[in-house]
Amino acid sequence: MATTPVSLDGIDEIVARVQKRFAARPKVAFAGFGNSGKSSLLNAIYGAEVARVSMQTDETKGPQVAERFGIDFTDTPGVGTSRFSLDDVLGLGVLQGQHIILHVLNGAAAVSAEDERLARIIRGASARSIVVVNKIDLLEEREKAEFVASVVGRLGVLESDVMMVSAKRGTGVPALVQRITDLLPSAQQDAFIAAQKADSHLKERRIRALIYSKAGVCAAVALAPIPIADLLVLTPIQMAMVATIGYFHGVQVSADRAGELMGVMGAGVGLREAARQLVKLVPGYGLVVSAGIAFAGTVALGETANLWFSRQMKVDAQDLKELFARVATKAKEEYALRADKDSAQSRAADERVRQEIETLRAKLAEGAISQIEFDRAMADVDRPR
Repeated sequence: MATTPVSLDGIDEIVARVQKRFAARPKVAFAGFGNSGKSSLLNAIYGAEVARVSMQTDETKGPQVAERFGIDFTDTPGVGTSRFSLDDVLGLGVLQGQHIILHVLNGAAAVSAEDERLARIIRGASARSIVVVNKIDLLEEREKAEFVASVVGRLGVLESDVMMVSAKRGTGVPALVQRITDLLPSAQQDAFIAAQKADSHLKERRIRALIYSKAGVCAAVALAPIPIADLLVLTPIQMAMVATIGYFHGVQVSADRAGELMGVMGAGVGLREAARQLVKLVPGYGLVVSAGIAFAGTVALGETANLWFSRQMKVDAQDLKELFARVATKAKEEYALRADKDSAQSRAADERVRQEIETLRAKLAEGAISQIEFDRAMADVDRPR
């Protein structure tokens, strides 16, 4: 099972691919009539005052695009104000080229004929759309139900397509963030999750799903125990995970920065040897690495990287080592329990991953793919939980 050492060129390419994914800028537009609270909603999602908010219904004088954190949120001018008609706003082209359009309605005002026209225009666009009823803090429960019924009847949408929020109080905003995430193309989802500030739990759930997916892959690789000397095959999988976690926390990760984490943990032997050295920090490792050890080491590395990057690389080395050992011990126990209870479906998933990796290794041995191509493909392997 011997493989050639993971090249730094390969690791640099893995990190660059992660960077490219997070650079895929999502585009979300807010469309609606004046006084619907579009700017307040943008600010509530974005976690900062990026759009001007005023009691004047014509305060937004033109499209406002917030471009920080690698995401475009476009606040369109309020339709039907003294400054802009619906045709004026459409003439600006702000609804073109969007991934998602939020049709924001003022819950304290009746749905109008112009709202119906805007809804038809949005349906004709290439973007996905969500109808958002804002200012629900001003409505009684009965009034909320009546408003939703009016929206469904007049705009021709399903009740499940209507989101009820209060930008002022934050009510319903995390659920809206989740809906936006679900509707975005997969290439833009991670960039959006990293950028939004309304739901910190969403980011943590995404990171944890990533960690366990990559840990599952590493465990599948080690279903036939891996000699320590051949453990380099895990390095691209783990480096892709570490780099992705960093970008979720807004850290521009490089191969050197990933190496810095390894050095702080006492595995300062270079990225080529990262997997081989880190596994020695897992309690109970031996001359061969079992699936449980590979799983535990990857989970521990992921959780350690999560803490490291969330605190902007300002964590005491001893705290990191203790966290790694503590998480690794717990993850080993978790894997043993999971192995006892694994369903046929779970075992089949492990076998698919193992076969995918064996195919890649065979291609590498035959010279059909280069080491860099092998590393890149390994970094992309996933196992759903």
